[in-house]
Amino acid sequence: MKKYYILFYVCLMAGTVAAQNVGTEQSKYKVTDQAPKKIRRAQDEASVVFEYANGDVYKGEIRDGKFEGYGIYQWADGNVYQGYFHEGLQEKEGAAYYVDKSNTYKGEWHLGMRHGKGVLRMSNGDTYEGEWANDRRTGFGVFRAKTGDMYMGQWRDDLRHGQGTYTYANGDVYIGQWVNGEREGYGCYRYANGAMYEGTFVLSQFEGEGTYLYTDGAVYVGHFHHGVRHGYGVYRTPTGQVLAGNWTNNCLDEKPSKSKRKRS
Repeated sequence: MKKYYILFYVCLMAGTVAAQNVGTEQSKYKVTDQAPKKIRRAQDEASVVFEYANGDVYKGEIRDGKFEGYGIYQWADGNVYQGYFHEGLQEKEGAAYYVDKSNTYKGEWHLGMRHGKGVLRMSNGDTYEGEWANDRRTGFGVFRAKTGDMYMGQWRDDLRHGQGTYTYANGDVYIGQWVNGEREGYGCYRYANGAMYEGTFVLSQFEGEGTYLYTDGAVYVGHFHHGVRHGYGVYRTPTGQVLAGNWTNNCLDEKPSKSKRKRS
C-alpha cells in the first residue's frame, strides 16, 4: 500500500494548490456632493468646469446644477471617470482608471457603482469580464490570470460562488460548485497527469463520499475527510485486488474484508 499512499499524497497536494487571488478593490471613489469652489465655461461651450476645494475637477454637461450627460470627473489623487452621468452620479456606459492600482474598468454603471456588464483590467495582467452588481463581481463572469489560470462561472460579492470551471496553468481542471471562493459541494477535479477525483468538497478539500481514479488504473470509492481516505471505502488495485474496510488518515485500519485477483 505504500506506493499508493505516496501517489495519492502527491495528487492531493496538486489538488489543494491555492487558487489565484482574484480580489479587486471596491470602488471607493464617489463624486463629491459639495458645492464647487469655482465654475467656468469650457472651451467647447457645451460643457462647464467645476473645481472643488478638495482638488477634484469635473468637466461636462450639467442640468439643474447636477452632472447630467457626458462628462469627465478627476479626483485629486489622479483617479478618473469618463462617461455618462445621471443626477450627479455615474450611469450607463463609462470608463474608470484607478491610479493607485493602475487598474481600469470599462462598462456599465448605476447610481455611481459598477453595475451590469463590464471589463476590469488589472495592472498585474489579470482581467475579469462579466457581470457586476453594486460595485462587485456578481453573476456570470470570466477571470483570466496572467499566470495562465482561468475561471469561468458564477460570482457573488467578488468571490467565485455557484457553478464554475477553473482551469489551472499546470493543466489541472476543476468543474463543480463553489462557495465564497472555495471548491465546495459536488465537483470533479481532473489532474493533468490523468488522475481524477469526483465527489463532494468542503473548503476546497475532498470531504464526504467520492471516487478517486489513479493514473495506474487503481480506484478508490468511499469516504474522505480533510482531503484523505477516511471512513469506509473500497480500494481496487490495478491487478484486481480489492481492499475494503475502514480507513483512517489514508490507511486501512484492519485486514481487507475480501481479496481477489483477476484471472489470467
